[in-house]
Amino acid sequence: MALPARNPDALTEDNISAWKVGLEVDLATALALARASTRALLELSPLSYREITTALEQEISILEQQSDPLSLAAANAVKQYLPEAA
Repeated sequence: MALPARNPDALTEDNISAWKVGLEVDLATALALARASTRALLELSPLSYREITTALEQEISILEQQSDPLSLAAANAVKQYLPEAA
């Protein structure tokens, strides 16, 4: 649902709530697709397993270096995909 960007006075509690629900659904969908894609890549071949594991380790390192609460939470969430963490 698009918010009326040109007319902020047209915003109502209902369309803001609908937008937030839509955003949460989009985020949940993206996360589910990312998890499924990661699992599929890990099982595809030994080479893909090594490459995705390396990419996950690099992403975790970058997130941990940022050291803000959101990045650290994301790093912990990504760690679940590493074989050592499973």
